Amino acid sequence: SYLRASLCFICLFIGLKMVLL
Repeated sequence: SYLRASLCFICLFIGLKMVLL
């Protein structure tokens, strides 16, 4: 549960960086 949430957060962070770049 916690692991999945952390992975989702990481994916969201990467997606945000992709959008900014």
